[in-house]
Amino acid sequence: MRPFLRLIPLWLLLSACGGGGGSGSGDGGTTPPAVPGLAKTSCGDYQGSDRGSSWSFLGIRYAAAPGGPRRWRSPESPPCPAGTVTASAYAPVCPQLDRGSGAPEGDEDCLAVNVFTPKATFPAGRKPVMVFIHGGGNVAGSARQEVVPGRLLYDGAALAESSGNVVVTLQYRLGPLGWLVHPALDAEAPDARSGNYALEDLVAALKWVKRDIAAFGGNGDRVMIFGESAGGVNVCALLASPAAAGLFTSALIESGGCIADARSKALATGATLTDNVGCSTASDIPACLRSKTPAELLAALPPEVSVVGSLAPYQPNVDGTLLPAAPLDAIRMGQHNRVPVVIGANADETGRDVPLTFSEAQYQLVLASTFPNPVVRTQVENLYSSASFGSARGAYVALTSDLKFICPSRSIARALTNAQAEPVYRYFFTEVPDAPASSVYGAVHGLELLYVFGVLDIQGYSPTAAERALSTSMQAYWGGLAANGTPSAAGAPAWTPYDAGRDNHLVLDAAALAMGEGVNTARCDFWSTFGL
Repeated sequence: MRPFLRLIPLWLLLSACGGGGGSGSGDGGTTPPAVPGLAKTSCGDYQGSDRGSSWSFLGIRYAAAPGGPRRWRSPESPPCPAGTVTASAYAPVCPQLDRGSGAPEGDEDCLAVNVFTPKATFPAGRKPVMVFIHGGGNVAGSARQEVVPGRLLYDGAALAESSGNVVVTLQYRLGPLGWLVHPALDAEAPDARSGNYALEDLVAALKWVKRDIAAFGGNGDRVMIFGESAGGVNVCALLASPAAAGLFTSALIESGGCIADARSKALATGATLTDNVGCSTASDIPACLRSKTPAELLAALPPEVSVVGSLAPYQPNVDGTLLPAAPLDAIRMGQHNRVPVVIGANADETGRDVPLTFSEAQYQLVLASTFPNPVVRTQVENLYSSASFGSARGAYVALTSDLKFICPSRSIARALTNAQAEPVYRYFFTEVPDAPASSVYGAVHGLELLYVFGVLDIQGYSPTAAERALSTSMQAYWGGLAANGTPSAAGAPAWTPYDAGRDNHLVLDAAALAMGEGVNTARCDFWSTFGL
């Protein structure tokens, strides 16, 4: 069984079955431009697209194309355009393997931001900023992710209009181009540490926001970072990175962990790729690697993304500088960027990636291979019995969802609460759309994104009034965290700060939006005995 994440085919869940720059300053200028929808930044003037109640500005480069001699180096400033740029097209996706065909796609000239800003406060407003980091296992995905053909998932217009905040989506290097570690590349690096180029991209994008978001009506001193799946992993990496200090004032992690590869593991991955691509015996290994096309590098060690299985072989790594320690260790030691944080997970994270035909025999094989110790295996089987969950498939979904997402979110919430005075909040997303196919899969990985970005009316589906209300409340909660560090929504339940003893959390469900206590407590207590 090798389920391949498509982040996600969400529609299935809802179907019936330096040059001359602009004249702006670091504050983006305070005098409204003469032309509606014109943003004058410190590096170029950008004409936005009229979205009705908002403006969108697409494909603004925050860094130069990281190809050729810039490959596997820190991001550099892009050339500034000489004239006004019509910012109506997304940048290409960063090089990756297409999730359907497996064919290589994308372009290295992909480091761009997209800005969505409410008309009511453009351009002179100083509105909070919500910076979104997409998921995809750190090897796939983009800011132009489609939920159905022609309909973007991360279109920030609805979120900007509903929250009243400025929304920014961005792209960063992926796979071997974003995370490769090798001693030959170490020798070139200023800090003698290769890898984590994608993390540097995220820091560069946040610096762009700090410098230029005022040109779009945003407040560079009031920035929330939020991300889902690998995007959530990267949010936690930014929490742990000294390089990101002062670049954001709150953070939100959706179905992501606080993890990073050990340096030894990252070096082993780099050695394997270098050998597979035919560069391990070259006299100049970096030059050999840079002579390869992105397609050749991707083919040398093809990454696969699976919500159920192990992580793809390219992730943040503990390098001693950008990440002095593993993110969760940094948090536990109090050596992180202390800001208000929201963290949460979905009830059936792996529901879309466990086959509907998953049998009892398959379940027993997985248990035997995963838990070779018979005592532990028996304990796991008792906690996650097929009888308790209605089927072997239901038991395996519960097991993998707890192990990979739900219980780690409790551990992270507890660690943050113990390490900082700034408030921490936890959520548990249990909402399942009112469509026949949805009940089969449950509240799966990434489903909450439909509600955050207000993308519910797809494939002919008409969301219920309760589903629309949940979406509006989530947008307000997320926006409140960005505005003042407190996730609050008018007319919705108060979201209280996390208390480890109570394990209090906000249940995000259209039928029961309310505070609760304890998420899968006995099962997570079991996993905590293993240090999870």
